[in-house]
Amino acid sequence: MLNLYYRIWADAILFEKSKRGKNVNWKTITLIAISSLQGLNLLVLLFLLRWLSRGRMPILLPVSIFNMSALNSACAIILIFFAPFLILNYLLVYYNNQYLEIIKKYSYRNGKLYRSYFLWSFGVIIIPIVFKLIFITIV
Repeated sequence: MLNLYYRIWADAILFEKSKRGKNVNWKTITLIAISSLQGLNLLVLLFLLRWLSRGRMPILLPVSIFNMSALNSACAIILIFFAPFLILNYLLVYYNNQYLEIIKKYSYRNGKLYRSYFLWSFGVIIIPIVFKLIFITIV
């Protein structure tokens, strides 16, 4: 499983480097993009667990830092779905320039693996929403 993780990272890094060039901070863009996709995958998993528990399991943990509920919700979303993956990915890929070893070890597939991961991540959440909309409008 870790092999696939690093293959996706190698493909994403080399794709972003070739697409954006040396002038743009491709490290930050790649880190944010993959961390966001992983957060989306966690959201799908939590939705599935909520469905299996018949609505008893919360998706967001309550955060009460600010007086505005929208700001509290935004903080909860960032703390649950983005920050853990951002930290983990940084430590596994970019810390001590480990990405250099990753791109040496794993081959570049012209962004196909990266694109497939992107499409699967969005497809996993969009397909159930579309089915739900279809079945709600039919009934």
